[in-house]
Amino acid sequence: MRRKKGRDHADLDSVMEALEAQEAKENRYRQRDSAELTSHAERQEIGEVERYFEKIGVAAIKLTGSISVGDTLEIDDNNETIRLRVSSMQIDRKDVADASAGDDVGIKLNHSVESGSKVYRL
Repeated sequence: MRRKKGRDHADLDSVMEALEAQEAKENRYRQRDSAELTSHAERQEIGEVERYFEKIGVAAIKLTGSISVGDTLEIDDNNETIRLRVSSMQIDRKDVADASAGDDVGIKLNHSVESGSKVYRL
């Protein structure tokens, strides 16, 4: 019995494409997992959420370390870690670029967070 070569190659090509797609997906997961492991090893606790203002989506954070606009933060909140980049922050309703230990800052968030949640700088 004679088979058509064109169809066998097409089947093989589709199998190879599926395998390559699966490998690419697994690599993305490995990179994400590696980044998460690295971030937990390199993160530094810099404060705690004192209060979250639901209406305006702002967290009041009491700092024990320093942060700047552009820093990446993680907030551990009830078995969930929220990652964000500080695009702006305020002290006493005035925009500031930097804040240090002892300051109370307001930072806009896309998620609500609980009082007492720990805040880390990556």
